[in-house]
Amino acid sequence: MHLDHDHTMGGHTHEHHHHDHDCGGKCSGCGTPCEHTPMEELTALMKYMVGHNASHAKELADLAGQLEKLGNHVAYEQVMAAVSDFEKGNMRLSVVLASLEEK
Repeated sequence: MHLDHDHTMGGHTHEHHHHDHDCGGKCSGCGTPCEHTPMEELTALMKYMVGHNASHAKELADLAGQLEKLGNHVAYEQVMAAVSDFEKGNMRLSVVLASLEEK
């Protein structure tokens, strides 16, 4: 499976890339033989997702700040509540990542 897409938010473009390693024995990025176990690949993907989610949480908080500056306090509060929920979910993923990195 290979999934790529870009999106722009707040003037920043974000790439989403997922690639199940069906690369014919060569990593596309470096051309070297693939010697990653499925667990190593899942751990790397989880690490990427945790960082990516943190970036999105910050972007949402910035957006909330803009709403507050424009006088829309209700929208600000709702977006900040969503940021809090987002961060809680990412914390759960961070715990999973830590356990994967220990093994």
